[in-house]
Amino acid sequence: MLKKHVTRRGFMKGIAVASLGVAGAQLMVACAPPAAGPAAPAAGTTPASNAPAATDVTLRVQAAPEGGQAAMPAKMGKKFEADTGVKVVIEETIYGEIETKTQTGFISGTLQDLTYGHHRWLFINFLKGIYLPIDDLLASDAPEDWKDIYPSVIAGNSLDGKNFSVPGVVHPGGNIAINYNKTILKEKNLPEPKADWTINDWTELAKAATDTDKGIFGLAFDSMNALHYYSNFARSWGKPDSTDCWIMNEDGTKLQFNSDIHKEIGAWYLDLLNAKVAPRKADFIDDSAYGIFTAGLSATHASTVGNVTASIAVVGDKFEMDAVLLPVGSEGRQGTCYSGNMHMINSKTAHPEEAWDLLKLFSSGEAGVSMVLDGKLQPNGHKSAWTNPDVNKINRMFGIADALLTKGIEKFPMPKNTRFTEANNAFQNEVDLIWEGDKTWEEQAAVIDQKVQAILDLPRPT
Repeated sequence: MLKKHVTRRGFMKGIAVASLGVAGAQLMVACAPPAAGPAAPAAGTTPASNAPAATDVTLRVQAAPEGGQAAMPAKMGKKFEADTGVKVVIEETIYGEIETKTQTGFISGTLQDLTYGHHRWLFINFLKGIYLPIDDLLASDAPEDWKDIYPSVIAGNSLDGKNFSVPGVVHPGGNIAINYNKTILKEKNLPEPKADWTINDWTELAKAATDTDKGIFGLAFDSMNALHYYSNFARSWGKPDSTDCWIMNEDGTKLQFNSDIHKEIGAWYLDLLNAKVAPRKADFIDDSAYGIFTAGLSATHASTVGNVTASIAVVGDKFEMDAVLLPVGSEGRQGTCYSGNMHMINSKTAHPEEAWDLLKLFSSGEAGVSMVLDGKLQPNGHKSAWTNPDVNKINRMFGIADALLTKGIEKFPMPKNTRFTEANNAFQNEVDLIWEGDKTWEEQAAVIDQKVQAILDLPRPT
């Protein structure tokens, strides 16, 4: 049986107190009826000695089916069922629909007990009262290995010092790992990237590896048009102790795109795009630059650490590949940008105590290892998972990225008003006009600042 450290009365009282501090939070959970106790065995029968008595509690869990994201919840759900007798039902929801379905499900009363999310909509949903605050629960009944989680990950998941989620997939940056095609580099007698290389090293290698006659590009990114992916690369520019390279100021109230340092970054990228060293959308395979790399037509490709695992599987024996961390800027700055997925409790759940126990299991180091071994994803926030030998047999970049996570990764570019999705949509639509060559930097940069700033100036939802 899983350990219990608080009584149900104390648990419910803690929820009620925590909920008072969240605008729009639902107080009805404080009045939720207690779950039924274990069913009595039928007369003349003896319950199995190692199996818990069944309960009438069922926990519904929201999970995305794509890319192995449902593997860990399914495995941990079965373990929880076996340990507690509580039934766990995994309900798959297409990842691209989770943001909307979480909000509509909460309104209609059909949202699952445990939910799945991303930084993009995490904070705004908390302000709307969708997620249960967990600070009192962490104080009274914390997961046993909670201190194994990287501090910057915990901090990066909180809003105004309030916690309401446990880390799922953790990205030190959207473009933090550079996959490279060893076969292309060998054929051109070019050196492989090394640790502590610079953006200038990457630029020269990419230019030398490009072969337009054969349709081979020197470098590409998973994305340079999403605020958090662009931020990861941009933060490698400038001085290590400066935030001038951040696309948004530290408190999330002002966009800083139309500035000298971002103009320099833009000029660097446009030079590579115009020279066909980097691809534009018309060059994509399967609607992505990643498709170019896995087809053997790109020498280097920036992606997430976890996507290295996927690349190894997709590439197979088509060519030799390896990976290295994103290079540092000319002044030694290593760009990081936390983004990721989390697990939360629906604030309207009828079974908050059982939901908390399951959430603790989802937050564990064991779950972090399962995410890689069973789901072929990347670990959660646990150091023990990122450094696990079996995990690193699958993808050694996890162990390498541990140094970044241990030092502390920089936070997600979240607007103070939490309206990230709106701001990101505006940024993507407008910056693509520059990257695709439809507008010049001089024509468009100020427009981007103006349109995104108009969203940053809106009030916080309540």
